[in-house]
Formats: sequence, C-alpha cells, structure tokens
Amino acid sequence: MKKMATIALFCIFLFGSTEAYQLLKLPLLVEHYLQHRSENPEISFLSFLKLHYNKKLIIDDDWQQDQQLPFKTQQSANAFMFGFVSMPSKPISVQVLVIPYSQKTFSIETQQVYSFTFLHDIFQPPRLA
Repeated sequence: MKKMATIALFCIFLFGSTEAYQLLKLPLLVEHYLQHRSENPEISFLSFLKLHYNKKLIIDDDWQQDQQLPFKTQQSANAFMFGFVSMPSKPISVQVLVIPYSQKTFSIETQQVYSFTFLHDIFQPPRLA
C-alpha cells in the first residue's frame, strides 16, 4: 500500500511540476502521424517529425492539431518553474574586499627568568589558628 501511494504521489509531482505531462500526448502524435500517412502514404516518421518540429513555424490547415502535439507548446501551469531557471536581468558584479595589511614586529627577550619564588608569597598552605 505504501509503495502504491509513493508511486502515485511521485507521478502527481512529476506530471504536475515538470514537462513529463507532455508524454501523455504521445497518442495524439501517433494519431496525427496516421492522418498524415493516410493523406501521403510515402511520408516517413522522421520526415513527419521534421515537418512538425522544425524550427520554422508553418501555419497550415491543421495548425490547431499541430499545436496539440507533445513538446510543441508549454502550459502556463508550469510557468513558475522558469523563475528558478532564468538568469537575472541585471549583471552581477563581484567586488574583491581588500583587507589592509599591517606588519607588526614583536621583540623576544633572550634572558628569561624562571623563578618559582614569585609564587611563594602568593600561595601558602592554610594555617590552623
């Protein structure tokens, strides 16, 4: 049951937010190809695809049917996706932040005094009164 629910939710997401819903129009493509094939029996499937998916826009008698073919138009329901993919209209400028550099010198004393007598006056054991 969980597997079926997962598949159903995945399909709803896939067909609702991507262009995968265009695959549901494949029967229209086959039907339109068979219609062209009945008018011209010598047309191949590749020439049919070239005729309908060429970059040139050809408006003929069956233009309305051509617009219903898969991947021919984009629905406005998926227009929200283009906001994430589109480039910003203003150019992006990157500025390099220059951190001022100052050189400091430290002096190291060569004579070091290690005497534990300094601590003798501070730390003393508790005395009994």
